[in-house]
Amino acid sequence: MLKEFESNILKTDLFNKKHNLLVAVSGGIDSIVLTHLLKNSGFKFSIAHCNFQLRGKESLADEKFCKDLAKKIKIPFYTKAFDTEAYCTKHKTNVQLAARKLRYDWFHELIIEKQFDYVLTAHHANDVIETVFINLLRGTGIKGIKGISEKKGQIIRPLLNFTREQIDAFAKKHTIDFRLDKSNLEDKYERNFIRLNIIPLFKKINPKLEETFIRNTANFRQEAGIVHDYLEEKTTELITQTHDAVFINKKKLKHETYSRSVLHNLISGYGFNDTQQKNILSNLGKDAQSGKIFKSPTHQLIIDRNDLVIKSLSEETFNDKLIASYDELIKQKLFSCKKLAAFKLPKPNELLLDESKLQFPLSIRLKRTGDKFKPFGMKGFKLLSDFLKDEKLSIPKKESCKVLVNGNGDIIWVIGHRSDERYRVNSNKKNILKLKLIE
Repeated sequence: MLKEFESNILKTDLFNKKHNLLVAVSGGIDSIVLTHLLKNSGFKFSIAHCNFQLRGKESLADEKFCKDLAKKIKIPFYTKAFDTEAYCTKHKTNVQLAARKLRYDWFHELIIEKQFDYVLTAHHANDVIETVFINLLRGTGIKGIKGISEKKGQIIRPLLNFTREQIDAFAKKHTIDFRLDKSNLEDKYERNFIRLNIIPLFKKINPKLEETFIRNTANFRQEAGIVHDYLEEKTTELITQTHDAVFINKKKLKHETYSRSVLHNLISGYGFNDTQQKNILSNLGKDAQSGKIFKSPTHQLIIDRNDLVIKSLSEETFNDKLIASYDELIKQKLFSCKKLAAFKLPKPNELLLDESKLQFPLSIRLKRTGDKFKPFGMKGFKLLSDFLKDEKLSIPKKESCKVLVNGNGDIIWVIGHRSDERYRVNSNKKNILKLKLIE
């Protein structure tokens, strides 16, 4: 398994020995095996352990186990305790979604603070199968059946080609200790139910289910990419927009072979549901009356003579803002601005700035065609349109994307999404400004 692990990393160029890696380790068999594989392969990495405080003494024992392992193999160790139940109550969400949000926000903080290149998680082939089943049940279409990506941004999953059986065999062969989370043996959670009850039935039909899914999801990912590129092309072809409205060409949409999928891609991000989408399509015929209006919670769509016209239900529109001084920067209402006495790790919706690098007048404006910047953590420039595409933002969020621009023309901040690498702040720097998006 070790040779196959190293070979796959080299073949797919996932990462190399120059990279500074952060590995998410729960104490369970999957992440512990990943830790041993990385150590035996000579990669540079640190361990991050999340204590979600959901299992009392067991959670504390998991944390101690991971800390002891890090000490034994001489690897830097980071841990953080979360009040997961309080987060669930406050944000009205379930434990699984809360834990995911909390851990990935913390990983993002560590990436910035410690300058890690990638975060590695121990998802494997069986996780792919479970994810596909869950997505099929939820009706997510081709995006859902492509499974889990091996590499997405700074998140890498280097064990996707390995099955749970292979991981178990490796741990047994090398007498690797790990922690057992007893909650994984309960089928009250959706994923556990599928793992414990559904998949064993399918394996009776196809004993090589994991191999089949690995092969199929690789094909699905390519096909999903083709579909995505096609829909993006149709978006460019069908849509024109002004500062306050989006226009979808009725004639072109009507004659589009895959009109239903194209329309869904164009307007679902504005909150229009499946029933409304079907009704909109049925109102594209020759005899359909102009002026029919459909409303979502945030937008309205008007069937005009030549176009489908989408407008925000809010009358407010964003106009470019010129900021001539620090006082004006403080007074604007898109984000708060204050000076810090010392470096403090920013959250995902915050930006730290070296005040001496600002060149007034600054400007806050909507994105423009041809905008490019150097995304934080990257060495080269990237078109803003490509960055937003990679972020998988909905059309409305792409359209409303705003940037903070320095007086020299540099994009300092894709507001709420990513800062520019050229404006990275050193932790020992003074005169730091903290900008925080007001949401």
